[in-house]
Amino acid sequence: MQMMKRWLKRGPIITAAAICALAVQFGVAQAALVNYSFTGTVSNISGALLSPTMNLTSSVSGAFQFDNSTAGTSGPHVGNFPGAVTGMIVHVGGYTASYTAGANAITLFDNVGFGDRWRLATDTTGGVLPDGYSAVRFDLQLDHDTGGAFSGTNLQNPPSLASLTGTRWRLLFEDATGNTVNVRGAISQLTAVPLPTAVLLFGAGLISLVGLGAGGLRNLRASKV
Repeated sequence: MQMMKRWLKRGPIITAAAICALAVQFGVAQAALVNYSFTGTVSNISGALLSPTMNLTSSVSGAFQFDNSTAGTSGPHVGNFPGAVTGMIVHVGGYTASYTAGANAITLFDNVGFGDRWRLATDTTGGVLPDGYSAVRFDLQLDHDTGGAFSGTNLQNPPSLASLTGTRWRLLFEDATGNTVNVRGAISQLTAVPLPTAVLLFGAGLISLVGLGAGGLRNLRASKV
């Protein structure tokens, strides 16, 4: 987790690396696990959260993972799949929140009053800010106000941004007395990141080789002392 946070602090250029760490954190990726990275902007922030490191100019990047074989309910217009989310991390300026075990779901609305919506929501954990607030909930919704973004309410991948009329992400914070504040904005990029098992094994092999190389270098230096 700490490695993932350091990667995300370097910006969206290496978001794919964050996705790789996300998959490793939550187990070797299998066919049912789907990984996405995203970047975005901040449009609104509660006054209690404003700081030099989290404000309207802050960059936003992150990743999420879900299991597309999760059982749920799928009706004519609404599909709900509790427990589908298996990983998430979001970096807003200098603050990082990540997935924690708890309530989560992916919900699809197909051709209802506000059109189509693909929504992910999950409990989160994060550091405590000076005013006593910490992140407790993250949600992401992708909308098309006239429908047509997807067909059916079965658990499926999020629609492409090009097919949407609106996006929103939100990170909810709570203090010890139950007061809530939030920061939210829009998604500017959403990218599927395939992670075959072979890639993960290759990554694990690289880590092992780096470790062996570092150990050899230390031994070489010691022999010269």
